[in-house]
Amino acid sequence: MSPIEIVILVAMIGYAIYRQTQRHEIIGASRFKLAIIYAVIGVAVGDFSRPDSAGEWGLLIASLALSVVVGLARGRLTRVWADDDASGERKVYSKGTALTVGLFLGMVVAKFGLGTYAYFAHISDDGGFGEILIMIAVMVAFQAELIWRRARPLGARASFRQAAVAAQR
Repeated sequence: MSPIEIVILVAMIGYAIYRQTQRHEIIGASRFKLAIIYAVIGVAVGDFSRPDSAGEWGLLIASLALSVVVGLARGRLTRVWADDDASGERKVYSKGTALTVGLFLGMVVAKFGLGTYAYFAHISDDGGFGEILIMIAVMVAFQAELIWRRARPLGARASFRQAAVAAQR
């Protein structure tokens, strides 16, 4: 990874940590926004390698499984609650915890660890920046979907339009 890629990755990780430590309303239609941002940047940057050996396939599957498991754990452990705003309307919010931030950082470290292992074990020497962003996107998508499923019974809004219509009443 180049120094520029490392700076971009650190900035994106910092932004993700900032976002998850801030209270924000859960709106169903926008739940995948952060995952899409990571995926688009990951695809735009590229730097993917097609697995050619059983070892490379194993690492790819392990990495995807780690993203899914951490995303589900973070989705379950993120605080979700309903509250009435100043106008008396019910809104549903979420906010990450120290544990969810730790899981996110642990996953990033584990991904670098898997890449380092693959390099020194001569399994693969061409993983890249785009792959890391896609794996983070997978984790964020699973987390967002689980949070949405937890928020719906509490009255979370499905769309911004629904929120705007409710605000006009």
